[in-house]
Amino acid sequence: MVQAAVGIKCRDCARLPRSARVTLRPDRAGRAIVVSLGSGAGLGVVLGLVTAQTLLFGLLGTLVAGVLVGMGVGRSTLWASGYFRSSATGWIASAGAVVAYIVAAGVVAATFGGSVRFYLVAETLGLLVAAFFAHREAS
Repeated sequence: MVQAAVGIKCRDCARLPRSARVTLRPDRAGRAIVVSLGSGAGLGVVLGLVTAQTLLFGLLGTLVAGVLVGMGVGRSTLWASGYFRSSATGWIASAGAVVAYIVAAGVVAATFGGSVRFYLVAETLGLLVAAFFAHREAS
């Protein structure tokens, strides 16, 4: 006898059918990766242009921007995966949020000159917040 979700069952009856064991299919995973990187790049361009116009956000602006970027990338990744919530989907969304900040650093560096690394280090807190919220939103 085995403890199941609905009570005690015999081993044969407690086995889940193949259709009940849902996994992220490769086609959905590929679509989630493409959408995550695309939405991250798009939000990165917008974030970079806004940062270049306002010079610097400050701490509160960095946190708010991180939350918005993370939730945007996370929700778009979740949509592309067919609303499949898992750790893999969360990590795909986190990668998209990191891409957003790399692209934003590139846009700011192209606008003001300087190195991408400097602007990326300056926005590290926002990057971490965005990656956290993207992972939380999609997993």
